[in-house]
Amino acid sequence: MLQKTLFLFVATIVGAIFASLNVPAGWLLGSLLTGIICAFYVKKIIFSDQLFKISLAIIGGNIGYMVVPEQFLTYHMLVGPFLITLVLTIIGGVLLGRFLLRYSGLHPNTAFFCCLPGGASEVIALSKDYGADQRLVAAFHTTRITLFVLFIPFIVGLSHPVVNPVFTSTNVSLIGGGLAISALVVIVFLTLWLGTKVKFPGSALFFAIALGFIAHQWVLPSSDMPFFVTGLAQALMGAIIGMRFDKETFHEIKRVGRISATTLSLYFLMSFGLATIFFLLTPIHYSTSLLSIVPAGAAEMASTATALAIEPTMVATLQMLRVLALFLALPFLIKWFAVKQYAENPP
Repeated sequence: MLQKTLFLFVATIVGAIFASLNVPAGWLLGSLLTGIICAFYVKKIIFSDQLFKISLAIIGGNIGYMVVPEQFLTYHMLVGPFLITLVLTIIGGVLLGRFLLRYSGLHPNTAFFCCLPGGASEVIALSKDYGADQRLVAAFHTTRITLFVLFIPFIVGLSHPVVNPVFTSTNVSLIGGGLAISALVVIVFLTLWLGTKVKFPGSALFFAIALGFIAHQWVLPSSDMPFFVTGLAQALMGAIIGMRFDKETFHEIKRVGRISATTLSLYFLMSFGLATIFFLLTPIHYSTSLLSIVPAGAAEMASTATALAIEPTMVATLQMLRVLALFLALPFLIKWFAVKQYAENPP
């Protein structure tokens, strides 16, 4: 327990330093790098999924506090472009799986599950049932998400001003900030409780945003959330994600050879291509398109959007819809590709 507390304290301090230096999404990136370095060179520390859900609930509650109801009036124009990019995302994931299969010599279902673009936890859990190498599937998804969280903030930060008030005043009154933090504590508990009753991909983020919106619009409309609260949650999330990318994950990817790096690079290119298509079909900024469309995890991209003050509500909404849609499509994708390949290429 002491080691975990010390590690999280150090990761938070590094995140705060990064943020004070105006590094894009500094809280998230600083703690992420701390987690990776610790996992590689110091010690691997295992955190419970509950802690990640707590950080997710805090970030979601903050996003809910930022929601402006009028924003939703413009979302209808995004439906068509979103569906187009969703279909292209699925097609791209399947094609990348075929590419990895052809040049790696992996089991067909291992290649297929490695390249599915979303719902990482569900994909990893199901992969073992279809003869796939679950460790390699987990390594691919962990690496994909880690790389996206590392590089996307820098790329977005090049064209968007960094907003990182760490130690400076944000015009939040002591009473208003205290009320907001108290409400956030209730939101976290309610989110965790609802998560045990109703389970679907992205449920924790969805419940937290909804509860945050309700709290700010109708319960405590005069309260404002201090910015450092979001920063601390991002630091917690980054530390946990970074700790997952350890030597074992690296060696699993390295075992496949250069084709793994090529596949992940193509994943990057595909994501930027999808974001470009979405950008050209909608009136929103390219940075928002990138954070909304890139298949890198709803929680991670919503956190990045919050850190950079780039339409976090829109990013979280589109990312959650992507994850949910892919989860609903997963049984059909497995039937059409994984089961068929398994029959043609038994282990």
